[in-house]
Amino acid sequence: MGAGVKQNILSANSDGSVRLLYIPPGQAVPDHGHNGLELTLVLQGSFRDETGRYGVGDLEVADEHTDHTPIADAGEACICLAATDAKLRFHALLPTLLQPIFRI
Repeated sequence: MGAGVKQNILSANSDGSVRLLYIPPGQAVPDHGHNGLELTLVLQGSFRDETGRYGVGDLEVADEHTDHTPIADAGEACICLAATDAKLRFHALLPTLLQPIFRI
């Protein structure tokens, strides 16, 4: 996904997907919006975006009105469990072109 951000898809089908995300300290997930619901549970570290800061045990709920750029805080890598019920809407060309490969 770029800048050291990694994912492991645990489940993916026409109803949505569940994945583990690894975001190195200070790195960002590409700027994106949502076509449905995304639930993100922080398992390690923390991240921040336009809606706030999320640490271990916090759950971010994003919907079709959410556009954000999650950035892992300095120090510890951020590991999250993310579940979506629709594909993401990336705002930059490269992530949009790679979306079928990343299956998000």
